[in-house]
Amino acid sequence: MHTILRLVSMGIIGTLLLVVVRDERKELGVVLRLALGAALLLVLITPLAEVLSGFLKLVDQARIRGLYLGLLLKVIGIAYLATFAAHIAYDSGEAGVGWRIEVGAKIVILALALPLVSAILQTVLKMIPS
Repeated sequence: MHTILRLVSMGIIGTLLLVVVRDERKELGVVLRLALGAALLLVLITPLAEVLSGFLKLVDQARIRGLYLGLLLKVIGIAYLATFAAHIAYDSGEAGVGWRIEVGAKIVILALALPLVSAILQTVLKMIPS
């Protein structure tokens, strides 16, 4: 609960500052937006560590190969980073750049997922009697 209150309050205060600064000094708005985004991500480090710890426990209990957890974490990381970067581009008025970041991230995620999809298909094919 404490984390969400910090996120919301920082977000509201940062947004108000951005509204005030936007018309007067556009370049300062970009810097403020980046700083606010970084500060919000820093607030999430502890909850993110807890999520990672929970995933590791689940993987250990379910005896899932570490490769799959690594893949899952990479995909989640790419998705979050790409969304963050794309929104910075959108906020800066560069929708085309934001869109390209999103498309690029999706292509990278598909490339990462290819070995997993292949392993799943091979497992399914082994289950089907010839």
